[in-house]
Amino acid sequence: MQNEKSGTIKKLKFTYKLNAKYSSPITHHSFTVMFLPSDTDRQKINTLDIHISNFKNYCLSDDNFGNKKIYGLIEEAHDRFDVVISGAAETGLDIKEEYTSYPFEYSLLKTQTKLTAPGKKLIEYHRSLELDTLSGSYDKALHIMRTLPGIFLYDTEATEVHETAENALTIGKGVCQDYAHIMLSLLRMESIPARYAVGMMLGEGSSHAWVEVLCNGYWYGFDPTNNKLVNEDYIRVSCGRDSSDCSVIRGSFYGCVTQDQRETVNVEKI
Repeated sequence: MQNEKSGTIKKLKFTYKLNAKYSSPITHHSFTVMFLPSDTDRQKINTLDIHISNFKNYCLSDDNFGNKKIYGLIEEAHDRFDVVISGAAETGLDIKEEYTSYPFEYSLLKTQTKLTAPGKKLIEYHRSLELDTLSGSYDKALHIMRTLPGIFLYDTEATEVHETAENALTIGKGVCQDYAHIMLSLLRMESIPARYAVGMMLGEGSSHAWVEVLCNGYWYGFDPTNNKLVNEDYIRVSCGRDSSDCSVIRGSFYGCVTQDQRETVNVEKI
């Protein structure tokens, strides 16, 4: 089916699994899980099922960016924590999302964070892009997206979870999180509001990150890792200033343990 706004509308089913095992039982486990896709101009979530370690007494809420999250407390002793979130979505309803956020978000998303703050390497790269020769946020974002893969390589072993954009660019390798942080830094150096987005992508086995840029009153998605515009193959889950606003799992517990945590994502056409 075709939509003149965006192209192909797809029906996708998705499953997100997070499995954590602890070396000995833990107690008083306070947790927050943020992997709940919701309706936007681009997508419609038709079904959503939540399973959390046979624990029923969790709560749902929204954060300041409109991200949905689950939180709860498991007081009983347990040595594993399992999350399964599955459902069905229609994607490709539009290529953009109307800007309807609160005014504070506009300036907040133009401001560098600890993870995106530029140093010497990013400043030099920004200068080499000659973005002042381009007009408009969209063209600048497109140029950054198309240029970045030429000087930055995908490598799952090169960077750490809390790597900054400056360090990642200096290393010259990283994962989707690093691509997104570097692009965010460059856009904010141009005073262009931009946000970090997390979600799922058809054909990927884990969660994915990209960038959404505010252009003429609409958010457009740019995926610098794959050098493509966000389309009907993507399901967005959350967004924020950087990856720290989009952490899938947070929590605390009583216990001196080691932890093994694994995450998998499956997205298929219906």
